[in-house]
Amino acid sequence: MIRFARALMQALRLTLRGESLTPAHYRPLEAWIRDGLTLLDKAERAAAADRRDLAALRLKLDGRPTRLDTTLKMLRHNLTEAYPRLIRLDDPHSITVVQSSNLNDQYRVGQFAASDVISSAALRRALEGLDAHLQNLPKVDLPQSTA
Repeated sequence: MIRFARALMQALRLTLRGESLTPAHYRPLEAWIRDGLTLLDKAERAAAADRRDLAALRLKLDGRPTRLDTTLKMLRHNLTEAYPRLIRLDDPHSITVVQSSNLNDQYRVGQFAASDVISSAALRRALEGLDAHLQNLPKVDLPQSTA
């Protein structure tokens, strides 16, 4: 219980100073996540402006039916929940999990951006921008272990 209280106090002190719990070597990834969320919001706004029902936009990817709304929801979950949690763990394998999940997200977004099911030019441009961003995951230089 005392360890939990210490961790809570440390997190509170960092928050009050405007600092982050994110280890320094993951800061470029943290900025990439923020930019990704901005681009994701832009794609969703483009679909809403065009009055597109994202659930109606479907592709068959690798033999499975895939909806654009599900693709974007999974990406949002990864950017807001999964990736931040993984980088706070600061485990040597965290970046591998982020890279593999991002590869899946990028594949789906890229396939939708290139498909004929997207008729809106604004939505296509937004998805292409999101796809380009997902292709540029920053390199993370993990510190060498001293073990």
